[in-house]
Amino acid sequence: MTARASALRPLIAAMPKGGYPLTAVEIERTHGVGNVRMLHLNESPLPPSPKAIAAIAAGAATVNRYPEAASATLAAALAARTGVQPDCMMFGVGSDELLHFCCAATLDAGDGGVLPEPSFPRYKVSTRLMGGVIQPAKLRADGANDPDALLAAIDDRTRLMFVCNPNNPSGGLLGAAELQHLIAGVPDRVLLVLDEAYWEFGMAAGGVDSLPLLRARTGPWVVLRTFSKAYALAGIRVGYALCSSPEVAGTLAKFKNTFSVTNLAYEAALAALEDQAHLTALVGGARAELARLDQGLRALGLSPLPTAANFISADIARPVAPVIEALKAEGILIRDWREPGYETFIRITAGTAEDTDAVLAALRTVLTRNETAG
Repeated sequence: MTARASALRPLIAAMPKGGYPLTAVEIERTHGVGNVRMLHLNESPLPPSPKAIAAIAAGAATVNRYPEAASATLAAALAARTGVQPDCMMFGVGSDELLHFCCAATLDAGDGGVLPEPSFPRYKVSTRLMGGVIQPAKLRADGANDPDALLAAIDDRTRLMFVCNPNNPSGGLLGAAELQHLIAGVPDRVLLVLDEAYWEFGMAAGGVDSLPLLRARTGPWVVLRTFSKAYALAGIRVGYALCSSPEVAGTLAKFKNTFSVTNLAYEAALAALEDQAHLTALVGGARAELARLDQGLRALGLSPLPTAANFISADIARPVAPVIEALKAEGILIRDWREPGYETFIRITAGTAEDTDAVLAALRTVLTRNETAG
């Protein structure tokens, strides 16, 4: 066996350096613009439940102690709502940590991971970190994951499949019959992972609960959900995995640092979960602004994709980089799709009513300016 010249794994060293999205502090420093409109990270524009804020404040005096490795209280509360037993759950620092564990648990070098494209970038990153082979499946024209394309991408190498429902960055949603068809077609040797980071928004848009459909599957599965989006706890970082069996949950848990999720995160998540009225208000507010964004984008001559998440996407039929930079100069942050072949697509998070007015006005100015210049 030839000795390796470097301590760093060549596979990892050859991967492009990951970037980080701009925050309000950074944009204010670089552009001198206050009141930054954060419409690029799919965060809630409003604070979490007052009960969650109170729980964080009350727990501040206990941070000299380590938290539970897994919150029995939060697990019991989720079990009562989902029917998934606590020994089939685990918590992580956001659901993106948990999806990385799914890759680590299933992929040896050369194993295949089927994933929708374009979708959440972490699927590709984590698959590559494990030395896995990416097996992409293009989205449908409506922005939803394509069950037939996902199933067709499976081969003998495949050990993992990600399904993003609603999909990020498109917002497309699969219905019950489509999910059932997909679930039935995935071989038992493949771990089926449903990423439902926007599940609460999807349900409000008429989606179905995937758990009853998954329980008919004999092979392993994981459902990933989070408190970052609908519950407005992005800064707390707590996600959870609902697993088909204690074996699957226990395998994922082997990759988890003992005290990765803080006691403040557990307490805030539990308090937010118990304030369903606040959740309903946050989701309803986001859907109202999405409707206004949809109407406003159509008034600009665009055709936004249907969305069941807390963001909306559209093809603006021109390179998005100059448009994003122009909006950034006005203190408005939106996102591109970051995928080859989709360089003309933008994604806008639902914000406040004032955010909606501002981004539509800015887009109108920028797009008109570009048309005049052309």
